[in-house]
Amino acid sequence: MQWIDWALLSAIVMLAGVVRGCIGFGFSALVVACGVLFLPPATVVPLVAVLEIVASVQMAASTWRQIAVKPLVLLLIGTAIATPFGVMALVLMPADLIRLLLSAMILLLSLLLLSGWHYKGVVKTWHYVFMGLISGTCNGAAAVGGLPVATFLASIKLSMPVLRATLVMFFFVADIIFIISASGHSVYSESLIVLSAAMVLPMLIGIFFGTRLFHKLNEAMLRRGVIGLLLLLSLIGLSKGILSYL
Repeated sequence: MQWIDWALLSAIVMLAGVVRGCIGFGFSALVVACGVLFLPPATVVPLVAVLEIVASVQMAASTWRQIAVKPLVLLLIGTAIATPFGVMALVLMPADLIRLLLSAMILLLSLLLLSGWHYKGVVKTWHYVFMGLISGTCNGAAAVGGLPVATFLASIKLSMPVLRATLVMFFFVADIIFIISASGHSVYSESLIVLSAAMVLPMLIGIFFGTRLFHKLNEAMLRRGVIGLLLLLSLIGLSKGILSYL
């Protein structure tokens, strides 16, 4: 990596840290959507998994009492089953194809969030497990397992504090599952570990300011801003992915 890549990645991680500290999700999607524009997915995805664990540890002390325990456990069961299959896709599929599929997925999920859709039926056990399966596949292949979970939990009208706390713990466990699954595929090289360590400080600075904003900014306005940014990044990623096949 050249110094400009380090600088760009640091800025992206810090901005995503602000979002993570403020609303509890969006970090992975922002870093991956931006990072794959100039780095291979096989570098960005494992990097994000490490940073998500550090972020969750940093935020857990102030959020764990508000966790929705039953939904969290059921989601993680599905995630644990599906994550190894997502990691296999990350290792075996071409980077351009992953970039294209990833951008399309972020676009669709962002549009769903933007629509304000809410699930009006009764949420059953299998709904949580099934969503965990989807999340695990997305998390293993692209480190964006939090977006489908955030979309689902938001659709069943969890309060913002409960949603934020549940996602913090979900990311912590889900990314430990990812790292365990990825360890058998030699995903984590020495250079990747160094890069992950270097990005911790920018992320923590972002989370610090994001946590302060959580108590001050209008929740609806912040959600719209994040979704708008994700839409823009997904469109850029789709354009770049399509151009790579032309």
